Amino acid sequence: MGVDLRAHATPAVSQVAGMRSVVVLANGLKLHGMRWDEQGAGTPTLLLHGLASNARIWERTAPMLALGGLAPIALDLRGHGLSDKPDEGYDWATVTEDIRAAVRTLGLDRPIVVGHSWGAGLALHLAAAGLGGGARPRGVVVIDGGISQLDDLPGATWERVSELLAPPPLAGMRREELLRRLSDPSRRWQPDAQSLDITLANFEVLPDDTVRPRLARDHHMRLLRSLYDFRAYESFGDVRCPMLVISARPPAPRRLEEEAHLRLKERGLERAREAIADLTAVWMDDTVHDIPLQRPQDLAQTVLPWAAERRLVAPA
Repeated sequence: MGVDLRAHATPAVSQVAGMRSVVVLANGLKLHGMRWDEQGAGTPTLLLHGLASNARIWERTAPMLALGGLAPIALDLRGHGLSDKPDEGYDWATVTEDIRAAVRTLGLDRPIVVGHSWGAGLALHLAAAGLGGGARPRGVVVIDGGISQLDDLPGATWERVSELLAPPPLAGMRREELLRRLSDPSRRWQPDAQSLDITLANFEVLPDDTVRPRLARDHHMRLLRSLYDFRAYESFGDVRCPMLVISARPPAPRRLEEEAHLRLKERGLERAREAIADLTAVWMDDTVHDIPLQRPQDLAQTVLPWAAERRLVAPA
């Protein structure tokens, strides 16, 4: 299958400088993507978003990665963003095959795989299980995810985790009310206009100015269950490429659930250090979960030197 290079008719996307929208035919789906580095001279770099997010979360970071010698492409994964939303396939194995098929369709030669949150778990899995045909990523970056297991939370059961992490009932909310919630002064981080616009892209704005999540609730819960069942710790021993772990440490004072998730990340990092030969870990202090939105420059300035030191960046 080929790549449909028609620009997507979404003004907010098409206006991003240095970026081109693409539609990738993969595993029977049309996956929307955003591609930087038109010349293709950089190291292929696949960017994977988190659960209920979208490819635009990389808008602030990807241009800096492209300037630093990488060739980033971000995908809206199955059920997300502007990609197809079939009724089935919301499980770890199917989403992984979607990504592998996209890598083949795009002709990406052993890309660096960068994942955020749920996407970090997918990146880890691809590092451990491979890209298909014996190929593996040349490097993997996991951003505030991928190194821990939800069942390692104190007293964790699927019932408790599903209740804790289920999406809020936002369907039918007016767009302005959603924006007010996202800009609530009590939030840990106050997003700017661009970050709000990127976050709003997680929703379809209907003609009556109400919103509907692009990832349907049933699809969200099935993907959440597959994340709960993913055995990250068992994957560490199969990672054969360099791995960069970037984790957020929220500002104090922290809520009880923030402390629990912080301890979970610390335990997961300890396990990863024991099993992965080439592992670099960086903590970003006073930072929220959505590092690509809050700290895009710091994120790029962490990834690029790591890639250069391991000769993962194509020579100028």
